[in-house]
Amino acid sequence: MPKKIKIEITESLEFLRNEHIKAKGELKKDRLKVLIYIKEGKYHFQSDIAKKLGRTEKTVREWIQEYSQSGLSSLLKVSSGGNNTRTISDKALELIAKKILDVETTITSYLELQLIIEKELGEKIAYGALYSHCKRKYKSKLKVARKSHHKKDEKAEELFKKP
Repeated sequence: MPKKIKIEITESLEFLRNEHIKAKGELKKDRLKVLIYIKEGKYHFQSDIAKKLGRTEKTVREWIQEYSQSGLSSLLKVSSGGNNTRTISDKALELIAKKILDVETTITSYLELQLIIEKELGEKIAYGALYSHCKRKYKSKLKVARKSHHKKDEKAEELFKKP
């Protein structure tokens, strides 16, 4: 038989609900829901809360232990995210901004931009890092129209165009 939850939630139910509304991210919201369910007395077992939230019983148990040992602020601190170090230098960022925001730029692809950075600064930047930075920061779409076929008949094309 599962263990009953024997923990005293010090925060008021109204405070917990307000924090739940303000919380960003599913992980924080679920952690607050655990406290709300316990405070309301809706669920008396960790397994019931785990099923309701779609989490494992071990996860809910760890959250409750974290709250009882360190409090609410520690429970809401999410320490996932990994190593998120920047791969593009400040000089390269300035050059990218200058090239992309220039109205009279002749850059037609991210590969070309990558080569310009390598030539001017001597830095090698991974294509994926450059592409994602440009898309995220500048919402850029370096697209070029496809080349026309060398056998294309200009007179036949006129028939398909609307008047």
